[in-house]
Amino acid sequence: ILFTAGTMPYSDKEKLKILYDTYSTRMFSAAKRITKNTADAEDAVQNAFVSISGHLPKIDMLDEDALKGYLLTIAKNEAVNVLRQSEKAESLDEAPPASDPFADVDARVWSREVYEKIISILRAMDDRYRAPLYLTCVMGYTVKETASQLHRNEQTVKGQIVRGKKMIISQLKEAGYEF
Repeated sequence: ILFTAGTMPYSDKEKLKILYDTYSTRMFSAAKRITKNTADAEDAVQNAFVSISGHLPKIDMLDEDALKGYLLTIAKNEAVNVLRQSEKAESLDEAPPASDPFADVDARVWSREVYEKIISILRAMDDRYRAPLYLTCVMGYTVKETASQLHRNEQTVKGQIVRGKKMIISQLKEAGYEF
């Protein structure tokens, strides 16, 4: 980040510093939930800020909700990339015999179908379940933050998240997906 910041105009450096000071902890938490590893989560956040530094002029600092979502999405994507890189490194050490090159394609297609179905279910869901699921699962808020944001009791939010997830799983099973 320091190398990237060295080539930026002063206003972009300030913007990057504000973003880092304000959101890096939340981004780290989101990345760590994915990587389950402190070092990998730190790498993911660093990679995220390198990526963000290339798009600073386009970032709207006034739309805080959109900004949080954008930054958390980048951090999560970078965490997934870090995981993939570490899995590739581990798999190269093991070097299994050559397999069907199209086997992974089926998994990706199925994963994309499930994702699209989940989004469809989430959009059709009653707001009392959709909002807590969106804030915790997509935006990376804690249950406490979600409860505060929605002006609801923490226990109520926990119950709504659990029921919402059960509703999604139930509808996926009805649609023929197995878990």
